[in-house]
Amino acid sequence: MSWPATVFLGILIVNIFFGLIIIFREQKSAQATWAWLMVLFFVPVIGLIIYFVFGRELRNSSWNEDSLFKTNALLLHQREEIQEETLYRNSPSMDGLESLIYMHIHHSHAPLTYAQSVDLLTDGDQKFESLFNDIREATDYVHVQYFSINTDELGSAFIQLLTEKAKEGVQVMLLYDGLGSWKVTNRFLKDYLNAGGKSRVFFPPRSMFTYGSLNHRNHRKLAIIDGSIAYIGGFNIGDKYNTDESGLGFWRDSHLRLTGSAVHHLHDQFISDWNKGQKEPAPEFENYEVPVSSSLKGGVPMQIVASGPGFETDQVKNGFIQMIQRAKRYIYIQTPYFIPDFGLLDNLRVAIMSGIDVRIMIPNKPDHPFIYWATYFYIGELLRLGATIYIYDKGFLHSKTMVVDDRISTLGTTNMDVRSVSLNFEVNTFMYDEEMAEKMRKTFQNDLVDCHELTLEEYEQRSKWIRVKENVARLISPLL
Repeated sequence: MSWPATVFLGILIVNIFFGLIIIFREQKSAQATWAWLMVLFFVPVIGLIIYFVFGRELRNSSWNEDSLFKTNALLLHQREEIQEETLYRNSPSMDGLESLIYMHIHHSHAPLTYAQSVDLLTDGDQKFESLFNDIREATDYVHVQYFSINTDELGSAFIQLLTEKAKEGVQVMLLYDGLGSWKVTNRFLKDYLNAGGKSRVFFPPRSMFTYGSLNHRNHRKLAIIDGSIAYIGGFNIGDKYNTDESGLGFWRDSHLRLTGSAVHHLHDQFISDWNKGQKEPAPEFENYEVPVSSSLKGGVPMQIVASGPGFETDQVKNGFIQMIQRAKRYIYIQTPYFIPDFGLLDNLRVAIMSGIDVRIMIPNKPDHPFIYWATYFYIGELLRLGATIYIYDKGFLHSKTMVVDDRISTLGTTNMDVRSVSLNFEVNTFMYDEEMAEKMRKTFQNDLVDCHELTLEEYEQRSKWIRVKENVARLISPLL
C-alpha cells in the first residue's frame, strides 16, 4: 500500500473513531452531533483538530453545579412548604406560576427568594457609576466575576478600585473567564495581588487538557458587595460598554442592581464558580450556607437560575419555555443572538400561531458575522408566521431579556442561542412581579424609537449571496 493510501486510511480510521465517540458517548443534541460529523467528514484533518479543541464535553465531575451550591437546607424547607401548600399562600403575583417555580426549586436548585429593591440599568454610565460607588462604600467584602475584563481605561480603573479596597482590608475576590478575559495577566493584576486581593481564572485555555474542551465558557457577570448588594446582567468590564469605542456605536445592555435576600443566592452562585475545578472548597467559604431566612417574603419574588455543562438539563432554557407556554397576550424578547434550538423555536412558533403578540428585538450590526447570519435565518422563520421583528439601529443591542403578559420577566447573562443555553455557564433571574414586568415592557417599548421594524417584504428582498451565508451559518449554528 502506498504511503498516501496509508495516511488516508489512518485518517479515516481516526475520524470513524471520533465519530463513534460523538454519537454514542457524548450527550450532544442531534443538531450538534450531525454538525460535528459533517466537520469530520468534509475537513478530516483540520476538523479533527477543531473537534479536539472545541467539540469535546467536559469530563470532570468537579464541575457539577448541584454539588457546589450551599442552599440544601433552604431547598428542603421550601419543598416541604410546597407539599404543605404554604409556599405561595397570600402571594397573588405567583398565581398560575406554581409549576414554573416548582420546576426551578426541584430541578434548577433555585429556591424562591425576594429582592427588597430592583434597579434596572440600561446603559454603561448608569451601571458603572452605580457599581463603582457601591464598591467604594464596601466595608466587608467585594466578590466579582466577569466573562470579559478589558485592559483598557475602564478595566484599569476597575482593578485600581479593587486594589484600593484590598489595601483598606476589605476581602476582595476576582473571578474571570480564561478566554473572555485573555488579556488579563498577573502583570496587569500585580498591584491588586500585592495589596492582598485574590484572583482566580475560570477554565484557562491550558486546562483543556484536563477538562477536555475550550468550548464551555463562564459567561456569568456578577458582583456581590457586603452581602447586601448584588449585580447581574449583560455588561462586561471595558471602555466599549460605556463609550462608542467598540466600533458598533452605543452599547445597549441590561443589568440589575439588587438588595435584600436574593443577594445571598447570587453570592451562592459566585461561591460555586469560585470552587469549580478545585479539589477542596476555598477556606473562606468552607462553612458558608445560605440561611433559610433568605426566603423571607417582602419585595420582588424571584429565583436565581444557573445553567451550564454541570447540570443534567438546560435549566434557563426550560424557564424560557415555561414562560413562553404561559403567555396569553404578549412575549417581548431582546437578544443579541437568536439561534434557538428545536424546543425554543417550536414553542415560539406555537405561541405565534396561537395569536400571541411575539416581538423580538435584535441588533443591526454584527459583532460575530456567522452568528449574525444564523440569527437572520431563524428570525425569518418567525417573521413568516407573524412575529414582529425590530432591528436596533442606534448601536449594538446586547440586552438579554424576556417579559410576558406584565407578569413574568427574566434578565441575566443568557442569550437566546444554542451556545448560551447548552454550552456556557450562565445565570438568570426569573422575576414574578407585575411592577417589574411592566417596567421591562416599557423599557422595550422605549427602545422602539431607536429601531425599525423588519417587514416580511424587506426580508424577502435579501440577495442570493446573503441567503447562502444564512444557510451556511444555519448548518454550523450548533457549533457557534
